[in-house]
Parts: sequence; C-alpha cells; structure tokens
Amino acid sequence: MRFRNNLRSTLLRGAVLAAAILACTGGCTPTRPAEPSAPIFYPPPPDPPRLQFLTSFSDPRPWSPPKRSSFAEFIVGTGPAKKKAHIRSPYGIAATYGKIYICDIGVSRVHVVDIGAKTYSTLGEDDTLKRPVNITIGPDGTKYVCDTSLAKVVLFDANDRFAGQLGDPAKCVPSDLAIHGDELFVIDIAGAEVEAWSKKGKFLRHIARKGTKPGELRLPTNLAVDPRGRIFVTDTMASIVNIYSRRGQYLGSVGGPGDRTGFFWRPKGIAVDPKGILFVADAHWEFVQVFAPDGRVLMDFGGASAKPEGMGMPAGIAIDRTSLPAFRHLVHKDFEPEYLLFVVNQFGKHKIGVYAFGKSRTGDYGPAKRSPTTRPVSSR
Repeated sequence: MRFRNNLRSTLLRGAVLAAAILACTGGCTPTRPAEPSAPIFYPPPPDPPRLQFLTSFSDPRPWSPPKRSSFAEFIVGTGPAKKKAHIRSPYGIAATYGKIYICDIGVSRVHVVDIGAKTYSTLGEDDTLKRPVNITIGPDGTKYVCDTSLAKVVLFDANDRFAGQLGDPAKCVPSDLAIHGDELFVIDIAGAEVEAWSKKGKFLRHIARKGTKPGELRLPTNLAVDPRGRIFVTDTMASIVNIYSRRGQYLGSVGGPGDRTGFFWRPKGIAVDPKGILFVADAHWEFVQVFAPDGRVLMDFGGASAKPEGMGMPAGIAIDRTSLPAFRHLVHKDFEPEYLLFVVNQFGKHKIGVYAFGKSRTGDYGPAKRSPTTRPVSSR
C-alpha cells in the first residue's frame, strides 16, 4: 500500500510538472531583457548595416531584479505585494518618449512600460478595455485603442486618462487605425473594409471594400499611412499589402502569396518611416521585410529562433524617434540611429524586440556579428 501511494504521489508530481512545462511553452513566464554579447546588425556584408538589434523582453518591468525562486520565497518571504503583470499575448504596440504601450489581448489590457522613469502601469481601469488589439498615438499625445470586443476606438489623453470612445458597434469593428491630418483611417475587420473618419468619429467615406478583385480586401488586419498620405493595408488572408490614396483610389500593391523575399504568407503589422520606407511583419515566415517607397525589397531580418533576436509570430510594429534616449546606451558607438523600431512577437520568450534603424559611421561592421537574411521555414 505504501508503494502504491508513493507511486501515485510520484506520478501526480510528474503530471503537475509536465503540465507546468507545457503551460509555459511559448514564454508565459516573464523574462529579463535579453541583450546580445556582441552587436547584431542587418543586413550582412558586403552591405553596410542599417539596423541594430538592441534588446528584447517579456517582463513589463524589465528593470526589476530577477524573480526569486519559490524556495527563496519560502525562506525569506515574498515581500510587499505587487500588482501582478506579465505580457501574455501581445499584438499592437506604440511608443513615445520612452513609454511603450503594449496591447495584450491575453489579459485584456494595455501595458504601459516607462523605460526612462522605470515605472509600470496600465491604461484605464480594469473594465475600460475588453480586447485591445492595436494602439496609435496622435501628434497631440492622444492614444487611440482599437478594441474588437467593445467594437469601439477607446481614447486616452496625453496623460493616459480615459477620454471617451468613437465608433458604432453596429457598423464597424475597428482593428487598427492610422492618422493623417484631420482624418482617421480605420479597418473594420468584421466588414473587411477600410473607412475614413473625422477625429470625432464621424464616417466620411470608404477607402476599400470587401471582395476578391484587385484592390478589394479579404481579411485586412493592419494599416499605416506614409508621409504622402498613401494608405498601406495588410490583407492577412490574401497575403498582400494593398495601397490606396486618401480618396480611396487603388494605387497598387506590394508582395503577394509566396515563400521568398518580397512575398508574404501571413502579413500583419506594418509601419512606414518618415522617408517612406515600409516595414511588414510576416507571422508565418516569422520575420520582417523592408521595402523602399517604390516597393523594391531592401532587406529582411528576424527569423524563427529562440535567441533574443529571433521572432515568433510577429504581429505589431511601431516606429518612434522620441524614445531613442531611453535605449541609446545599447547602440553601438559606430552606429548612428535615426529611430527605434519595436516588434511584437506573439509566441516565444522574447515578446518585445527593440531595434535601432540608422547607418554606420565607419561604413563597415568592425567587430559586429554578421546576421544572415536567409529565410528559415517556420515549423508552425
């Protein structure tokens, strides 16, 4: 009987341990900031570097000391209670002046990680948001959060205080939003279309509609606007990026279904820099492609990997120049950054990747680690 009880206890402990390991597969446990021992640049030689990987993290308090083990807590106690927080299933991201806003659909909140001040908070009260998918920060500091469960765009002011809602749930389920001038361009993921709104939420016109013809959409998920006012929309189901004018004229496309550079399989996050350079994250191939304003492929980076610079189902992308001071200590002395690029990974231990886009001061890599741009085939 004692042997049977011991065996049962051993099997039970083993099952619990296995369940815990399986539950944490994909990075449910917050990780410390991961910084490479040698600088990692893209693209590889002989081309000069244009992008440096800086760090990645999954803990919304990346400046905190490593978490104590359960045994240590048993010995010395847990200390003062803190609000539990971890980045579970992120999607959208935005940043300004060292504050990173991360839409986490896994815990129904927007994490606010202030790197400069070393503080953590969330947007709104516990019931303000239901399923925040993407966030956009306006020139005046207003945050526009697309919540697909509320079917609303939830507003927060420059001080992160709740400022109202936009939209009509009966007509639109917003999944992403871009700002250009006095207009908002909004994806209605339920209707598979793109609309133009006033900043007060009034419908102005359609930009693109659902369909299978060139310029029509099957499953739009993300969008961005370039300095010329062109609207770039990732169609995840059609594996293409469509381009429209502000008046809704179809101007062409980038990519298409394929398994080589210049093509997509499941494009999601998209961003355009001040010069019109386009970044597109592919959740299936698990890297980001970079295109010139005329659609030419410039480079790609990332790839499926458990390393800090690796990607796992990348989704949101954000560009921000104002947060450079918070990360400048990680930039190589021979690299001159223009802005930061934030990439969200939905899968893996490294949920938020931080990169600096710029150019080399010396024209070469020096001691930097060379990073390949060949595309690994995803196993997922």
